[in-house]
Amino acid sequence: MTSVNVTYRPNGTVREIYVSGHSNYGEAGTDIVCSAVSTAMYVSLGLIEKTCPKHSFKVDNEKASMRLVIDETNDFTETIMVNLVSTLSGISKDYAKYLQIKYTK
Repeated sequence: MTSVNVTYRPNGTVREIYVSGHSNYGEAGTDIVCSAVSTAMYVSLGLIEKTCPKHSFKVDNEKASMRLVIDETNDFTETIMVNLVSTLSGISKDYAKYLQIKYTK
């Protein structure tokens, strides 16, 4: 199962999204759940790289994980992060057996 941890700042903005594990929906290379999650992360990262000067993104292939941290946010970056959380939540609703989301405030 793929796990997503969404961490919020005290003011309610998204600080971090950490994704780990394989969903095991399908074989490696054809798993649509893993593909959807990865695509959502990378599309969001592409926008954040253009709008947010203080962020970090790390991929660990051995642990099958991705971590996106927003160190300094703005309105557009927060919109991107809220959209990413919404996208991941939608995937989780459709594939609850394969993707779990935890929200930490």
